[in-house]
Amino acid sequence: MCSLPNNVEIPDPDVPRVSVVVPALNEEKNLRAAVCSVIEAAKAAGNVTIEIIIVNDGSTDGTAALIEEIKAQCPVVRTIHHERNRGFGACFLSGLETAEYERITLFPGDNVISVSTLRNMLRNCIKADLVCAYTVNTECRSRLRNILSAVFSFVYASTFNIHLRYINATPVYPVAPLRAMTLRSRRYSFPSETTVRLLRGGCSFMEIQGFMNPGARKSSALRIRNLAEAVLNYLLLVYDVYLRHREEYDHVPVRVLPEDAK
Repeated sequence: MCSLPNNVEIPDPDVPRVSVVVPALNEEKNLRAAVCSVIEAAKAAGNVTIEIIIVNDGSTDGTAALIEEIKAQCPVVRTIHHERNRGFGACFLSGLETAEYERITLFPGDNVISVSTLRNMLRNCIKADLVCAYTVNTECRSRLRNILSAVFSFVYASTFNIHLRYINATPVYPVAPLRAMTLRSRRYSFPSETTVRLLRGGCSFMEIQGFMNPGARKSSALRIRNLAEAVLNYLLLVYDVYLRHREEYDHVPVRVLPEDAK
């Protein structure tokens, strides 16, 4: 079992600073490993300062107690507790409200994302407004989940002229423009909405390869509530981008290439 370091130092304030939101819904078995992964990724990224904001999303197991235990052991950890389950998008927004740093991202409490993925996102976090990751080892997901993700990304790319390989992953975002937005989604489609609004609003982006940890547990993305919300928010986003706030979102996203792609 991973043991959390109790001597994590806060680096120089002049280096890039990123708030990492870790949503946790009944993640008693995985949360400690997830926090260790975030710390490991930040150390491997080099000159990056992080804070970790763990959001307990109405857990009914021992997650709440574990979160406070982790907080007591690790000085870069802060905590938020939701009384009921509100969705991972709502967790992100709770973290956004209290984030102390200029950039923000999300790392799942089930530790499904690899350390190398977050490391590379943090390494490139100031090279573009958004640093996005797309999953390479899609064989770790079910066939139905891969089909759903492909259709979802195709629809968004075609509708909004945003050519990301995967639209519904959580990038490293700039905090200031996110706080200025009114965001509707609270569940599955939250990353898609934020990414479309920022890129169509004039932000630049970089794409990097990402990997899932093999053996990750089954995703909750296929729940009817998530799919229904995704459809509704897609329609509302189309209305905002092409009708209600057309001038605000009339930008072509600018791609920034990683160094190894130039």
